[in-house]
Amino acid sequence: MQARPAALLVLLAGSGFAADYVGSKACAKCHAPLYRAYLRTPMGRSLVDARERPELASTRTVVVSEELHRQFEVWTDRGKLYQSEAGAGFRQEFPVAYAIGSGANGIGFIVRRGDYLFEAPLSYYRHAHAWGLSPGYENVDSGFNRPIASGCISCHSGRAQPIPNTNGKYLEPALLEPSVGCENCHGPGARHVAAGGARAAIVNPARLTPDLMQDICMYCHQAGDIRVLQPGKTLLDFRPGAPLDDTVAIFKMERQPSTADLLEHHESMRLSRCFRESGRMTCLTCHDPHAGSIEYRAKCLSCHDKPLPSPHPARKSDCIGCHMPKRAVATIAHSTLTNHRIVRNVNDLPPLQTNAATDEMSGLVRVNATPGRPLPLITLLQAYGQLIDQRPEYARKFNELLDRTSQENGDDPLVLAMLGRSALRSNSIDDAIRYLTHSIERGSIAPGVFEDLGEALARAGRPADALSALQRGIQLAPFAPELYKSAALQYVALGQRDEAVRTLNFYLGLFPQDDFIRQLLERLPRRK
Repeated sequence: MQARPAALLVLLAGSGFAADYVGSKACAKCHAPLYRAYLRTPMGRSLVDARERPELASTRTVVVSEELHRQFEVWTDRGKLYQSEAGAGFRQEFPVAYAIGSGANGIGFIVRRGDYLFEAPLSYYRHAHAWGLSPGYENVDSGFNRPIASGCISCHSGRAQPIPNTNGKYLEPALLEPSVGCENCHGPGARHVAAGGARAAIVNPARLTPDLMQDICMYCHQAGDIRVLQPGKTLLDFRPGAPLDDTVAIFKMERQPSTADLLEHHESMRLSRCFRESGRMTCLTCHDPHAGSIEYRAKCLSCHDKPLPSPHPARKSDCIGCHMPKRAVATIAHSTLTNHRIVRNVNDLPPLQTNAATDEMSGLVRVNATPGRPLPLITLLQAYGQLIDQRPEYARKFNELLDRTSQENGDDPLVLAMLGRSALRSNSIDDAIRYLTHSIERGSIAPGVFEDLGEALARAGRPADALSALQRGIQLAPFAPELYKSAALQYVALGQRDEAVRTLNFYLGLFPQDDFIRQLLERLPRRK
């Protein structure tokens, strides 16, 4: 069977040929009207240099959290945005590097600390026309230390440069293209440009099969309960026109559909009667990614073309106001999102998900499964590994999978790290040290592996070796707080009190919001 042009391009890109990006401005040379229209869409302004939004903080604004006992401020100085946080005994401030979000609901902010990107504690909420705490900061003070993970930045930006296997560390520049760009949906454009605009040298989502087209949207608009990268993949490996399942597996814990609207758009649409019975509905049925505004009533009436009853409100107004009502987002203050499950009546109950879980997955629904494609055992293991902390009933299944995976992939650094943590939990200290050491030798650089190894060595009565492991972890992950506190404990075990105090003071320089450590140091008796 002859491959379609877009599919052929994907095959070539995955076969060793350079998949070069050129940036959206290169596209604008031939597609100027589309490019200008796209810049007015939410995706076209998803992330910008913070210097483009100084008007948001034209006057100094103070936000006080009584629960956290903190005072936050945001202001503009010489065209540059700043944010600060102050509490008992500390104050820290940082220039803001990026503004993230189109502003449909609000705008968050990113600061840069060395090679790392972190979320700022204040966001601007459009509906309230006010500054407030960023989502998740209401009860936990993360200061300026919540990393911007690659999974976040890959959907909010055009081309980011996260360093693999790190949490929040980026190359310079961190963003080759700030906002979501043409190539996020159309794939790398170098061949298209070199071929003088040949259609066969670029991916057109509208010409893909419905599943492959929707995979492009699902990349960012279907979170699921768990997302696990396939072996050897990063999020930046996804190419439009290829199955999303090649790069990431998306799971739901239950067959009962989610009632949340945040990044559950695809699942909600699939559960709609419109989708299930039309046989031809996709994301592009209603959405034009290049259009800043869409007349949804016309989209609905293109299918529902029978005359509506005279009292029906859609004769004069938009259909989606009743059939896709906006709902408040529990995790984001002052925000609403459109429910993408199209209902006849607001209180209609959704059907069960049609994505059947396999026997091996024992209850997990794999939202983006490719029919007939088996799931790598190590991918399933990671899914259960993410579950066991919040759902202890999955621990038995996880342990069974870990045993099977270790027999097939016993030298994989991730599997070794899981074996090490499992051995540590069961107090098999020698096994834990062996597995964790081997994991690091095989290339693992995750802070948790060094923390676990430090704990295992300490339990074995080897504080000097534990300290060495923790210090190596700190070199690789300088913003991992637990490594510093564990290192301080090992200094104490070695009788090096001054080094322990010095380590905790350095820690407070990075994480000044930690009141417990500050109070601990204040209570220590002074050396004479």
